[in-house]
Amino acid sequence: MTEADTTSCTARRCEFFVLLYRKLVAKLTLMDTLYQIVYTSTATRPFSKADLGELLQGSVQRHTRAGITGLLLYQTGTFIQALEGEKAALTELFEKISHDPRHHHTIRLIQGPIKERNFPNSAMAFRDLHSPDLGKLPGYSEFLNTPLNGELLAKDIPACKRLLLVFKKNIR
Repeated sequence: MTEADTTSCTARRCEFFVLLYRKLVAKLTLMDTLYQIVYTSTATRPFSKADLGELLQGSVQRHTRAGITGLLLYQTGTFIQALEGEKAALTELFEKISHDPRHHHTIRLIQGPIKERNFPNSAMAFRDLHSPDLGKLPGYSEFLNTPLNGELLAKDIPACKRLLLVFKKNIR
């Protein structure tokens, strides 16, 4: 092997590692970027307390494993859900949600990167105002039971929280 061949081989090897490094950095950047999807849908039939409990328990387990947090609100057949996590995981989850036969008319309201989680302590939570027993389940949120406090009027509130607060205000 000549010196020119060795130099050429080294240059190709360097190019390969530079491309590999760039792909790895791009993938890690995507993984580290927090993403959010907020959607609304309509239940195909009313959810019972048992249905809601089952939905909550299954969601908490799956979403915790996937690093997904959020808030799922349910009232009188209407769902609104905010999901936060890695973009790839959310895209895959939303695809499954869109084909779930328990609801239809799924409309994506917000989608995009976020700087921080709005619901960092919640694997998944929801509230049906007529089901107080659900409050005992892990992952339950008091979001719909707390009074409105003027937060909706704040200028710096994230769009996701504003949307959920509007939902909360309009179901009372």
